[in-house]
Amino acid sequence: MAIYKNRTDLHMHTSSSFDGNYSAEAMTESAIDHELSTIAFTDHFDVDFYERHNLGLRQQTSYEDICLAKEKYSDKINILRGIEMGQPTYEIALTEKSLAKYEYDFVIGSIHNLREMPDFGDLKYREMPLDEIYSLLDRYFEEMLLLAKWNGFDTLAHLTYPMRYIVQAGRNEVDLSRYDEITDEIFKTLIANGKALEINTSGLRQPIGKTMPTENYVHRFRELGGEFLTLGSDAHFTEHTGAGIDEGYAIAERCGFEYVTYFKNRKPVQVKIEK
Repeated sequence: MAIYKNRTDLHMHTSSSFDGNYSAEAMTESAIDHELSTIAFTDHFDVDFYERHNLGLRQQTSYEDICLAKEKYSDKINILRGIEMGQPTYEIALTEKSLAKYEYDFVIGSIHNLREMPDFGDLKYREMPLDEIYSLLDRYFEEMLLLAKWNGFDTLAHLTYPMRYIVQAGRNEVDLSRYDEITDEIFKTLIANGKALEINTSGLRQPIGKTMPTENYVHRFRELGGEFLTLGSDAHFTEHTGAGIDEGYAIAERCGFEYVTYFKNRKPVQVKIEK
């Protein structure tokens, strides 16, 4: 049973994502069952894998599927037309051309891999020297800062994404505090541009056992003046819709946020945090 009212889940994937499993209709029905009031479908658009993932067609089928679900369930739940732009700064012209094709409510910005490299989830951290892990993280946070400065999205997703896999590999000695200066710069850039930070709750159901980013980052974002915060389960299965969202709300509340945010026509809408 839901703890908080008017719950939002703004990071969900359908079968139009290369790793998705269910239609927007099936995911919507699950979202209703899980007592969500606003959802966004944000299928993957990893621009540097445009041809490999056949993204031109996937983008079209995703948008059409979302629109059909939106029309069918408009009296039961607020559905937003979204997209997750992965690595958008790696091919900015293609990114911006693709975004202009459709009328999106909400755009997620994220980095899943370094340039010309596989997803962070496919790297072998268990055998990797610690210095090499830090070298990857150096480059990752530099790319995240470039993404923040590009400013073509609405929320910055799963800031500490590589840790999902680094911790899973048992490399608990990795210390992210060495990146405090650059994460502060990322947050200040988001705040100056009126962008949101995402609390991604998928880590709560994975070996890392924590949100991405963790609560200390959310607190710091607020401390620096952050106003907009989005929550997303990153669900790829119907059983994960809304998963961890109450925990995300609790983190937001503890960090001093009175509202969470969703985006309609790329404009922020504030939702009061209430139990």
